[in-house]
Amino acid sequence: MKLSKIIKTVLVLAIGMLLLPSFSFAQNTENIDIQPEKVIANVFFSPTCPHCAQMEDALEKISQEDNNLEIHRFSITDKNNRETLKDFYKQYDFPDQYKGGVPVVFIKDRYFVGFNSDVELSIREYIKEQENDHQSDVQGVISASLVEKIKIPFLGEVDVSKYSPLALSVILGILDGFNACAMVALLFLLSTLIVIGDRKKVFWIGGTFIFVSGLVYFFFIAVWMNLFLILEQVRLITYLVGAIVIIFSLFLLKDYFSGVVCKLCQVQPGNKNIFVRIQEFFFKKMQFFMNAQLSLPLMLLGVAGVAMGINMVELVCSFGFPLAFTKYLSGLSLSPLSYYSYLLIYIFFYMLDDLIVFLIAVFTLKAVKASDKYLQLIKLISAIILLVLGLLMIFAPQILFFG
Repeated sequence: MKLSKIIKTVLVLAIGMLLLPSFSFAQNTENIDIQPEKVIANVFFSPTCPHCAQMEDALEKISQEDNNLEIHRFSITDKNNRETLKDFYKQYDFPDQYKGGVPVVFIKDRYFVGFNSDVELSIREYIKEQENDHQSDVQGVISASLVEKIKIPFLGEVDVSKYSPLALSVILGILDGFNACAMVALLFLLSTLIVIGDRKKVFWIGGTFIFVSGLVYFFFIAVWMNLFLILEQVRLITYLVGAIVIIFSLFLLKDYFSGVVCKLCQVQPGNKNIFVRIQEFFFKKMQFFMNAQLSLPLMLLGVAGVAMGINMVELVCSFGFPLAFTKYLSGLSLSPLSYYSYLLIYIFFYMLDDLIVFLIAVFTLKAVKASDKYLQLIKLISAIILLVLGLLMIFAPQILFFG
């Protein structure tokens, strides 16, 4: 992908999330067993979602006017309620693109996602239909226009419906992957191997380093995600993570305007902190394993241990990205398979630049890297994206979590 396309995609995501309007959708299904004597409205909501509050107020008003309406409320901050919501998804053949959206209301053989005046009107009319024993429209109803395209200055008309958890997994993974600290470690290893001139060693040792690096990062972000899933009902966590992400983005902006590409690389000899010393220790260990007369299995085992250590240190350079991504992901009502699938997609694109550098080294026995100017530009884009994500978590979480 060209740099210009990456920049355009990232800017669209950042601005699009700020401007993304609330959506609504209504659809019919069949063979749903609802109590005949009452019209049951099953409402799934989030306490931090203002549209959910509007939906509940509207349903409460309708129920006061019509005693035949019975409202069942389910907060998605409760794990059991999220499992119940998944059952409704299956029962109603719910489209994947709307999963995770709140509020969502299931009434007999129809569901409604999002809230505005048109949705309220559709719900009222549908309830009246049930009371009058009218047949539902089999084809379904669009209760309000789902705005998919918005106009953004300089970028033109953009289809915001394309920006999903998948898109965010790809974009944040790519930005996180352009980490100068991580690139330095890989280039140090490849440069040492290329001097030896043994393509087989470059393949096995470099491949082991990349595989273990990806594995360590995967476990790291999986721990964060599961922690957020456990603490999802604590609203303060969202604000706290948002504040940390904002602070991290400001440090990135400071590095950009100061011309710093890699904090762990550009350090004066007398100002080495604990992280720099630990990294240097692992670099020396890596060089030892490269030069030691060891069998290939033992050498790979040593490189794997060094890769684990180096990547733990390098998390200091980029923890803002996995923190923002996993908090965002934990706010969606997804299956375990979906959660981990998005994590794997994130990891793949996180490792993509390293993988390209590694493959070039294997086939050409030459080490290449991105220019400092290019990495600086990525740092600026990363800072802007993280700043937007952090601000949304604090001031408009309903937008970020599809409220």
